[in-house]
Amino acid sequence: MVNKLIVSNILYRPIRTAVSALAVAIEVAMVMLFVGLAHGLLNESAHRVEGVGADILVQPPGSSFLFALSQAPMPLKIGDRLKEIPHVLAVAPVFFNFISTSLTVIYGIDMSSFDDVTGGFTYYPGSRPLRDPYDLLVDNLYAKANHVKIGDTLTLLNHQFHVSGIVEHGKGARLFIPLQTRRTLCRNRTRPPFFSSSVRSRDTPTPSPTPFASCSTDTRSVPSMNIYR
Repeated sequence: MVNKLIVSNILYRPIRTAVSALAVAIEVAMVMLFVGLAHGLLNESAHRVEGVGADILVQPPGSSFLFALSQAPMPLKIGDRLKEIPHVLAVAPVFFNFISTSLTVIYGIDMSSFDDVTGGFTYYPGSRPLRDPYDLLVDNLYAKANHVKIGDTLTLLNHQFHVSGIVEHGKGARLFIPLQTRRTLCRNRTRPPFFSSSVRSRDTPTPSPTPFASCSTDTRSVPSMNIYR
């Protein structure tokens, strides 16, 4: 009896039933879409940051674990302090810009120090490292999605950049420009938002749990470094 009543009520007003079912379907689809998009962005960001190869990322207090949401900069001289800590072999300051329209991150890097920390890029044939002020490196996924080729010109930060090379993805960002150019074009000229540090025992080429575990404590023991995390 109850089942017949339910079926009769549904069939009595078919338009209302169809609209209600469509509304519920749209709501469920939207929730699944946004949850999937959020998880995808977070996981992809985590994989790219992990691919940098740094053992420690030093950020200022109050900064977000999402780099795009963190605008707290640090003085470049902190990099010199980090190099003084035992077992720290390389330190690379990293500037970044987040392009909200395309959800793309741009890193401003110093090629030498960034290569020391990450082990260097894997270049595609015909590519070369950043050399001129307005050179640009793009990873292979960005190049494929946007049909970018070596020698093309892209407009970033209201300036024209020359694509000097295409590199394998997984080094933190999709686009890379020279650190000095990034400092010149943007306001926080001398303050990167984080440092990537490579921590190794000076006697062994592989990561050692002891220096890695003690490096965080050593960092805070350096004068003026106790506020950084």
